Amino acid sequence: MSAPLPQIDVALGSLTDGAERVLVNASNTNVQLGSGVSRAIRLACGAAYQEHITQALEARFHGPMAPGQVLVTDAGEHPRAKWVAHVAVMDYRQGLSGDSAPDLARIQACCVNLWSALEALPDDGAPLSVAMVALGAGTGGLGVNDPVRIACTTLKHHLSAREHSRIGRVVFYGFELPQYLNTLEVVTRHLPLPEDGLPAEVREYLARKRAAEPGGGPGGTP
Repeated sequence: MSAPLPQIDVALGSLTDGAERVLVNASNTNVQLGSGVSRAIRLACGAAYQEHITQALEARFHGPMAPGQVLVTDAGEHPRAKWVAHVAVMDYRQGLSGDSAPDLARIQACCVNLWSALEALPDDGAPLSVAMVALGAGTGGLGVNDPVRIACTTLKHHLSAREHSRIGRVVFYGFELPQYLNTLEVVTRHLPLPEDGLPAEVREYLARKRAAEPGGGPGGTP
């Protein structure tokens, strides 16, 4: 028996501004909080947060993670989040090189390990709400569509193999409007998203995109 799908949402803006209990950090093997999502998390979680997670990395892995692995820490001084899941998208074990950026196989491993790591969090009786991002979309150079698709499909597969899940809500964040719209389009293809709550112009955008595709429009395959 599969675990039920969580509530799914797509939001415009920074994941650090939401109310989710878990923030997903598109990070690197050294958990160095640099630019993009990592920078937002560094600013939101406090001045001492980098030192804190560096110590946690050493205690858990005794050095850098391997690509695809996940380090879960507390969220420092963030006023709402409780945990941050640092996912090793970029490989900085040998410094920045042509091999540092991820491919889609690495993103697949990142997502599989992420969902499993979230299930292992301490159970305080409340479902987990997760602020998710497109892993590898920024510095990794993969764009939004494929990483979001992989996140959706691995989440469904993860839940299909479980009877119960701690994951009660997943919010996919797009920082700017184009990222938000791309994320929204991909998520609606793979996971149930109540479109009635979306702004009218966003619903119209999705309808135009679907109608423009082969087999789109009424009766087409989304």
